[in-house]
Amino acid sequence: MNLISLYYFTELAKELHVTNTSQRLYISQQNLTQHIQRLEQHYGVLLFVRKPKLALTYAGEQLLIAANKILAEETELINRLSNISKTGAGRLRVGIPSYRANICLPYILPGFYGKWPNIKIQIVDKSSDKTEQMLFDNELDLFIGIKYKDDPRLNTFTLLNDRIYVAASDELLKKYYKEDFDKLKEKVNTGIDIKEIDKLPFLLQKGTSRLRNTIDSCFKNSNIQPNIFLEASTTELLFSLFSFNYGAIFCTQMRLNNLKSLNPNVNAFPIKVNNEFIKHRLILAYHKEYEPPQYMLDFIDITKKAFKEVIQ
Repeated sequence: MNLISLYYFTELAKELHVTNTSQRLYISQQNLTQHIQRLEQHYGVLLFVRKPKLALTYAGEQLLIAANKILAEETELINRLSNISKTGAGRLRVGIPSYRANICLPYILPGFYGKWPNIKIQIVDKSSDKTEQMLFDNELDLFIGIKYKDDPRLNTFTLLNDRIYVAASDELLKKYYKEDFDKLKEKVNTGIDIKEIDKLPFLLQKGTSRLRNTIDSCFKNSNIQPNIFLEASTTELLFSLFSFNYGAIFCTQMRLNNLKSLNPNVNAFPIKVNNEFIKHRLILAYHKEYEPPQYMLDFIDITKKAFKEVIQ
């Protein structure tokens, strides 16, 4: 039994598909199968049922629990040893959606790699709810995402109180609010209540993202049944459709420049409820039980400065 065999086992247990897993790991199916067979021989149990479809046995489920803990401890050991390593080698697993990474990493990485050139950063591009859970499962070192209340298990730093905007074209506003068009345009700087634009059709992100949950709460609290023209799983698709005036779109402050680059004449209104701006609290957090290596502390400091000095 060795760690690489355990790692291959956990990856196969996630996907339960030998071909897909071997391709993702850049190894042959035969090599992957041999690692699984070695584990089965070592422990004297069957880890997978092969037919009618690949599935974990009860023994496999128990090994998966233990393997995740072993690999997590191995990662922590690597990080600790890197503190005293002359090369400063190590890895930093950061959970952050790609669009946020696109915005902030160009300001973070030059300073970080100037000091820690041998640290491998692994970016996990998933939604905030998923990456937060991965942090608790020891699958991540750092979480950068939306969280409204502090968790006593985490060391938490607020990076940005990210305003939420509703964006609409002149064509849409004129079509649905012809008489109030000029009045609405003036609220680009002051903010707008969602009740003032309830006639508009909307392009919404499908699912249960924290942005979608916030928007749904705004509609519900204002007793509005939104006219949803279309729902899509990615914001990028919504941004593309926005140019054709199918509906208004919601986005965060961090994404606003991207939307404006595609639609320079867009009207972006910060949303208000009870005269208060609706915001997403963007945080950086790590588990309190985790002893961060120095390079991780430096990454945190550089990230905090990037958001304070550049992004805000």
